[in-house]
Amino acid sequence: MDVKFLTPKREGTFIFSMLFCFLLLFNSQNGILFNHLSLAQEKVAGSALQQEKPEEFLPGPGFLEKAANFLYLLYDYIKRAVIFLLEKTIFQQNPKLATFYGEVATFLASLTAIYLLLLLISSAKKVIGVVLLLGWALFFVAIIFRGGG
Repeated sequence: MDVKFLTPKREGTFIFSMLFCFLLLFNSQNGILFNHLSLAQEKVAGSALQQEKPEEFLPGPGFLEKAANFLYLLYDYIKRAVIFLLEKTIFQQNPKLATFYGEVATFLASLTAIYLLLLLISSAKKVIGVVLLLGWALFFVAIIFRGGG
């Protein structure tokens, strides 16, 4: 019975899921693993020294939240710039149309940027594959020539 669990599509999803899990586990002070380790250390230190209860604090935003905020901020600035340009050039008489078309243009531009990034990654994957193939071939050729001489 020939069963493949990791097809190329599932392999990419698996790798992305694993990276996401590692980010959740080890993400600075908001990570799951870090919080459990620090709680265990506080319990050990608290029982050994009989200290007061540690004061509670609210952790700052984590890496994923900061990244999402940055991307939203970037998107919002681009949207405002496009709306401003449309208001000053094409839609001087009707600024509401500039707002509508500016939002649509920004959304389409962001989708285009994601598409181009995915194209770049897929082409980079091919280039890396060729480089790896050449690297291994040169490695074995060097071993054959050095070992035989």
